[in-house]
Amino acid sequence: MIRVAVVDNDKLVAAGLRALLAESDDIELVHSATSMSEHLAAAPPTDVVLLDLRLEDGTDPAANVSVLRRTGVRVIVFSVHGDRHHVRSTIRAGASGYLIKDDDAAKLAEAVRGGHDGQLALTAELMSIINDDPPELSPQEARALYLYGTGSTLAATARRMGVTIPTVRSYLTRIRAKWAAIDEPVDDVRRLVHEYDPHGRPAGSPRDGAS
Repeated sequence: MIRVAVVDNDKLVAAGLRALLAESDDIELVHSATSMSEHLAAAPPTDVVLLDLRLEDGTDPAANVSVLRRTGVRVIVFSVHGDRHHVRSTIRAGASGYLIKDDDAAKLAEAVRGGHDGQLALTAELMSIINDDPPELSPQEARALYLYGTGSTLAATARRMGVTIPTVRSYLTRIRAKWAAIDEPVDDVRRLVHEYDPHGRPAGSPRDGAS
């Protein structure tokens, strides 16, 4: 029996999932919580956690995945949102899948079984998001993003790059424009820092000349 827990703001979601999973004789919903702290305090014996992307306590989705993975469970993110940033960041944090909320009991059960067995549960559309490279940055844009995105102020970023603050702002504005051009507008460019390595390559891509 695969033991499943649900962490979701809405208690009705857990009730609906319980009804959907009741159709599977090898899956049991054993616990539900509305926050990470509530779930971790209960510490229920669980194999797979269905984790809502946006919890009311404001905790970071990727950080939540990492915390749950350290407890030894598999995690499937379960959300109405399928934007590139959250899909990529939660999968990189160790999630075994990412589902868009609907009422498809068969798809849900298949994802739970696959996640439990170590398989990646993603639709073809979301898999394409994982595989698509982010917009290419110039070396200066990449450097500005890395410094600013890892905690430097605009002034400190400008000082370390040897440029003016308006120049740094222009780099960050150009980065926003590149993301807007692929229909993925970003308000705060700092959230993009994990999309790239410090040289502007997509995160996880091989270095030049590497095999």
